Amino acid sequence: MRGAEEKYELLHQGFIRPEPSPMTITAVDVLKARKVQQGVVTRTPLTRSKALSEISGAEVYMKWENLQKTGAYKLRGAVYRMSLLAPDERIKGVITTSAGNWALGVAMSAQAMGIKATICVPATTPKVKVEKCRSYGAEVVLHGRYFDEAFAHCQGLVKTSDKTYVSGTDDYDTFAGHGTIGIEVSEELPDVDTYVIPVGGGGLATGIAVWAKAVNPDVRIIGAQSTAARTMYECFKAGKLVDVPVPPTIAEGLAGGITQLNLDLALKYFDDVVLAEEKELKSTILWILKNERQVIEGSAAVGPAAILQHKVRFKKGEKVVVVVSGGNIDTEILDLPE
Repeated sequence: MRGAEEKYELLHQGFIRPEPSPMTITAVDVLKARKVQQGVVTRTPLTRSKALSEISGAEVYMKWENLQKTGAYKLRGAVYRMSLLAPDERIKGVITTSAGNWALGVAMSAQAMGIKATICVPATTPKVKVEKCRSYGAEVVLHGRYFDEAFAHCQGLVKTSDKTYVSGTDDYDTFAGHGTIGIEVSEELPDVDTYVIPVGGGGLATGIAVWAKAVNPDVRIIGAQSTAARTMYECFKAGKLVDVPVPPTIAEGLAGGITQLNLDLALKYFDDVVLAEEKELKSTILWILKNERQVIEGSAAVGPAAILQHKVRFKKGEKVVVVVSGGNIDTEILDLPE
């Protein structure tokens, strides 16, 4: 079997192609997304965490998507998805639903492409995300408490407009855009053994997994949620869609329902989904600030929290990449001064 580094080079140069996928997303799609993103999306740092490595016994690296231009990874998928709009769709504009970070990605992409954007978000969305979104020129509509409520309202608006709906939760092209994180990791750490990735609908983990498993089929993809935002966890364990009530959570980006498409992809690509204790997420954010000197949001804290709480087992010396998905957090959530 080819080594991961050699296989990456062959994939990247087009000498071998991934196996055809009935899910219609392959490593080739991820490569196409990367080409579109160049010059727009920031290549984020990958650094070794001395503290998490000592605690876990593994070699833990952090992929800092909180340092992306919009403060979150979703710019990657938004740039690629928006680049595929037809000329008439660009003229008419786009509309979408988001818990916050997808909104920022779409808003920034729309501004760069001269496209009008309308974005529906829950009224509970952190103010920092709403304000940033408006700063990019998007129209922001606040509705409901959770993503599902904002989504239902948005679908009503879609029926009365000619705008194109761009999805951040169940779109293969969007997921391929997110997967470019995997390419960057492969270039710096080609022999990575395990990814620990925050999961809401699962598009981030799916996109990364498509690339990572094309390079090395044995790589583990571990999704992480919180004990409050646990919809994918329950559906993944049941192997089917189940109704999961979502209480208030600091990981609002992971809250809400998923579709059959999301679950099918998770069952295909994820090796496991684990839960971090919701009550420990604030302390994890502060732990990261103290030990890594980085500001992260609640949704991004579930990966480090799962490791700190020993929810994932690693072999000694195993190379682990924790994807830190974003850093857009209101300081009052942590009772910190502005």
